[in-house]
Amino acid sequence: MVVITSGKVLVTAQFCCPRRTHNDEQATFIENRFPEYKDKVSHINVLHIEANAYDEAVKDVDAIIHCASPVVFTFEDPSEIISPAIAGATGILKSAHRYGSKVKRVLITSSAVAIHNLDYPNVKAGTAFDETSWNTVALDAEVDRDSSPWLVYNAAKTRAEKAAWDFVEAANPSFDLVTILPTFNWGPFIHKVGKTIGSTPGVFLSTFPTGDTSGSTVGDWVDVRDSAEVHVLALETEALGGERLATTNGLFSWQDLYDVVNAAGYDAPGKDTKGVGAGKLSAPILNAKTFKYLPAFKYRGFEESVKEMAVELKAVVLLQ
Repeated sequence: MVVITSGKVLVTAQFCCPRRTHNDEQATFIENRFPEYKDKVSHINVLHIEANAYDEAVKDVDAIIHCASPVVFTFEDPSEIISPAIAGATGILKSAHRYGSKVKRVLITSSAVAIHNLDYPNVKAGTAFDETSWNTVALDAEVDRDSSPWLVYNAAKTRAEKAAWDFVEAANPSFDLVTILPTFNWGPFIHKVGKTIGSTPGVFLSTFPTGDTSGSTVGDWVDVRDSAEVHVLALETEALGGERLATTNGLFSWQDLYDVVNAAGYDAPGKDTKGVGAGKLSAPILNAKTFKYLPAFKYRGFEESVKEMAVELKAVVLLQ
C-alpha cells in the first residue's frame, strides 16, 4: 500500500438538510471561509446517497474520506436513519471497487457508539473499551417506531460500519479500509449556522434549558480539529490499513463542561455545583492505538476545546 501524501481526495459530508440549495450554500460558505484553498476544492451536491451516488465521483481520485451519515434523532420509522447510513457506507465502497481504479484507501467516519454498548454508564468498575470492542446491543436490537432515538442512532452507526467491513472482507478490493471512531466532538465549527446547530454542539446547547448536572459522566470527548487531523494522518500512515482508530482524549461530565463555560464568562447552568460529576464513569475508551501508529500526535486540552466552542456559539448568538 502506497502512503498517500498527495493527489485527489474525495470527501463526503452531510449538512442534515434535504434542500439542494441549502447544501450548496453550506459548501460555498466553507469554500469562501478558506479562500487560499478555493482553487483546490470543488463540490458536488448529492441528494440521495443510497443509489449509486458516487460512481462518477470516485473516478480519478486517490483516496476517499466518507463522513456522510444521518445525524438525526427524529423519525417516523427507524429505517429512515439506519438504511441511508448502511447504504452510504457500502455504496461508497461499491463505487470505489467498480470505478475507482486509482483509490488506495477509503476512510469511513464511524462513531464511538459503535464501540461501547448502551449499558456504558453501568458496566463493572475496571472495564474498558477499545477498537476491538463492538456495540453488540445496537447490532442485535430489534428497533421499531417506539425505539429510543439514541438506540436508533447507535444502530445506524454500528451497523453501517459493520457492513463496510463485511463488504471489504467479501469483495477483497484493491484499496484498504480504515474507520475512525470519534467520541463527542467539542471545539469550534466552520460551517454556516442559523438559529439552531446540529451535531455535538447542538447536543451541548440542548442541555442548557434544564442545566442537567446530575453528576453522571457523559462519556469520552475529543476536539473536532484533532478528529480531523487523525483523518488526514490516517491517509498518510501505511500501517493503519485495515484498522479501526478511536479518537478520544478522556472522560467528561456536563458539569465539567459547564465549569469551563462559566469560567470563560458565559452564562451556563450549574454555577453553584462546580466539580459535581467528574470521573463517575468507570469504563473509558482506550486509545493506545492512536499513539502506537501516530506517536507524534497530541490532543488539545478540554478547557481550550470547550472555550473555543463557546466563542463560536457566542458569535452566532446561540450562547448568551
